[in-house]
Amino acid sequence: MPIRALTPLDLHLRIALSVVAVVMAAPPGSLAGAQTDARAIAPPDVGAVNGCPRGTITEIEVRNGTVVAEDEIPDGVLGWGPRLANRVHIRTRRGFLRSELLVTEGDCYDPFLIEDSERIIRRYGFISSVEVFAVRIDEGEEDESARWRVVVETSDEWSTRVEITAEFDNGLDLRSAALAETNLLGRGMTVRGFLLEDDAARLLGAQFATPRLLGSRANLGLSFGTTRIGEFRSVEVAFPFVGEVGTWAWQLGASDAEDYFAYAFGETGSPSFALLPTRDRSVSATVARRFGNPGSLSIVGVNLARETLDFPGYPETVDIVEGRAFDETETARPEVAEELRGQTRFGAGTRVSLLLGQRNIDFVQRTGLDALRGVQDVEVGTDISLSLGRTVRGGGGDRDVSDMFVRLRYYGATAPAPWVVVSNISLEGRQLFFDPSADRSGWRDVLAEFDLLAYWQPASLPRHTLLARLSGAGGWSVDLPYQLTLGGRRGVRGFDSADLPGGRRVVLTLEDRVYFGWPFRETFDLGATLFADVGRIWPGNVPFGVDSGWRGTVGAGLRFGFPTGSRGVVRLDLAHAVGPEAGRNGLILRIAAVDLIGLAGGLADTQLVRSIRIGTGVDRFTPAR
Repeated sequence: MPIRALTPLDLHLRIALSVVAVVMAAPPGSLAGAQTDARAIAPPDVGAVNGCPRGTITEIEVRNGTVVAEDEIPDGVLGWGPRLANRVHIRTRRGFLRSELLVTEGDCYDPFLIEDSERIIRRYGFISSVEVFAVRIDEGEEDESARWRVVVETSDEWSTRVEITAEFDNGLDLRSAALAETNLLGRGMTVRGFLLEDDAARLLGAQFATPRLLGSRANLGLSFGTTRIGEFRSVEVAFPFVGEVGTWAWQLGASDAEDYFAYAFGETGSPSFALLPTRDRSVSATVARRFGNPGSLSIVGVNLARETLDFPGYPETVDIVEGRAFDETETARPEVAEELRGQTRFGAGTRVSLLLGQRNIDFVQRTGLDALRGVQDVEVGTDISLSLGRTVRGGGGDRDVSDMFVRLRYYGATAPAPWVVVSNISLEGRQLFFDPSADRSGWRDVLAEFDLLAYWQPASLPRHTLLARLSGAGGWSVDLPYQLTLGGRRGVRGFDSADLPGGRRVVLTLEDRVYFGWPFRETFDLGATLFADVGRIWPGNVPFGVDSGWRGTVGAGLRFGFPTGSRGVVRLDLAHAVGPEAGRNGLILRIAAVDLIGLAGGLADTQLVRSIRIGTGVDRFTPAR
């Protein structure tokens, strides 16, 4: 089942988490990774005692479309591009699409499994549109004797991609570049080579991911490459829950990454960085089981993980960079290195965690939320997960601490038309009982975040989607590398990603997303956006933290999607700060191949994620939000 194609930014964040950068949801099968057998899943409403009260599926027809339908290609020179795209594109194979279904010939017909199959296929980034439906093909009147044909109709996204993220601030600043094939041979595999250069992070590497390891239902993700100071590598084999009906999930993973953690400081518009070398290693194993029926699922799991965070050579190895000349580092002055000491005490631990969850989720479809005309499945209801972890005595190192880890996540959403309102809250921390390196106890590494999103699509403005977002993040008593900033692509966008560092932050965003419907609506989608941000950051007892006061941004941009109806968006935004220090950065131009604000961009705070080191939760086995 779907394996999310990673952007270089995704990869960097997941390396920081010590987990391979792959989010997967496997189709049905056994824990041993058996071949497709939809009968291994008990349909929600059909039991063996009752036979097939709605009838039987006797045929499955797959219509695998290409990028642009032939009847939608314009005549003349405007049709040259779409025709070329179709010729060189390898469309998703029928067999691959068929294997993603939760039903096969001979199964009882169940509308829920048909709907869930459609959602499973839609989660693939290389699928532009999908419809799965059933047609009755007999003329009888008795439901139990009914015969059904299941039809799958898809069209593809253009899956060979050049992915570029850039900013223009007194010169062009290329933040990432990648060449990727996200549907290799039409079989859902991803191969990507990438260069990410985002402040101190400089990753040059490759990634491979497949949702069909050796023909089984297990997923495999591999990534490897180099950083500014060393190497990174990660591997994970996972069998996530299938849609809403899968009952088992498991994962095995390991990662090792050497890199800088960059602390920003200095004046707005001309930042400097203190670079702390880190080595982050982890191994983990998880198994989880779901009970109940779709719409009311209880989850129990167990995780065993070994996590180690080292700071090689500290304090002598701390470097300083003026501006962004990261190839011209200098050894930091002792007082600068000392400023970081409080965040070099994380240590190591082997933990056993109990994972609990309650998932009361239904789905609605909405068009034009984060894409111009693409369809999104919105989860409505609530999803709560709790992780309780305890270190194992004699875990294997003289730096091992004794602690208890707690992690709570809450997701809630409602979608009464024309609204979609989503809330997401995360809180985690560890109760420290003993640390061999210091005389400390109590709650440490408390990290929290919240997001509230509200989409409004008024009937009087059918081509407008109005988005409001309130987000916050913060840390308390943090012993591991941690710092937030107010600026950047997901913050107050008129400021640079290194501007205004601190430990606690709140941002309010208002955005009007407009779909034009011209000039060539049969070929591509074009729209615009107007936006405003306001936010504040507080020092929060982190290195170089400041109290920014309230800062604001106004901006506008263009949004582009290809082919028409695509769920992907390329954004070109211009942002300018208002208020204090408004002229320090001037007009900032950003080009990105993804819309980072909204459900499609994910609800996790990307700066907070790079500081999360401990454990896992049952929510990792469901599709990313």
